[in-house]
Amino acid sequence: MLRIDSNILRIVLLCIALFGTVLFLLPMFVNIINIGNIFGLGCSLLLLGFVIWNKQISGFLGTVNQRTAGKIILRIVGIVILLGVLYCLIMSILMLHAAYRKPKQQPQAIIVLGCRVRGTAPSRMLSRRIHAAYDAMQENPDLIAVVSGGKGSNEEISEAQCMWNELTKMGIPESRILMEDRSTSTSENLRFSKEILKEQGITGDLLLVTDGYHEMRAQVLAKIEGLPQCDPASAYTSWYLVPTYWIREWFGLAHAFVFGN
Repeated sequence: MLRIDSNILRIVLLCIALFGTVLFLLPMFVNIINIGNIFGLGCSLLLLGFVIWNKQISGFLGTVNQRTAGKIILRIVGIVILLGVLYCLIMSILMLHAAYRKPKQQPQAIIVLGCRVRGTAPSRMLSRRIHAAYDAMQENPDLIAVVSGGKGSNEEISEAQCMWNELTKMGIPESRILMEDRSTSTSENLRFSKEILKEQGITGDLLLVTDGYHEMRAQVLAKIEGLPQCDPASAYTSWYLVPTYWIREWFGLAHAFVFGN
């Protein structure tokens, strides 16, 4: 019975490893490579290697564990892994809450965080943020939006200009859209948008339009930049990209907590 259970466990772990390998490779075929899918792919390949060479690895670890120094190293590695898993679990719970939390107060404005522009057209992710902003503005006819994002070296127009173009095409009046086109990071998105909102006399609660996985970091950085309460207006993210960007946010949040940006 024990042997059958062990075989079943190996099959389950093998399926997880293969699924993870494919899942984190998929974004690379559309030129999305970041710490999220590199880390996820690395963990999947390590798990795959462990399943394939289980006896050899178990024997090696057993030999290392027989020595005092080896035993200490293995305990330290185990504690680090456990703390890492706990961090990722806690951050994931907080990220889910940040992405779907309902506003307690009526928001006064929306900040739409930029994303890649392909030439003069929005990328798929930016297009979905634009549609999320449009939906929020339709539901709240009194809201204005600050579209925030500068121009990258491989972009023909700024992200803010692209969002302005698309929202006006969709029927949003120009008077309801303010452009912030200097920023090059999320912190700058929020800092420069705050200046524009202050000029407009807007000091109340806000909605942040970005992908759900990014909402928590954006809200953390908004607090650091001194913005009012920011609640989510999350855009849809393609399912096969969620794991890659979700894991990237674990590292991004750690950076935000330590360095404040």
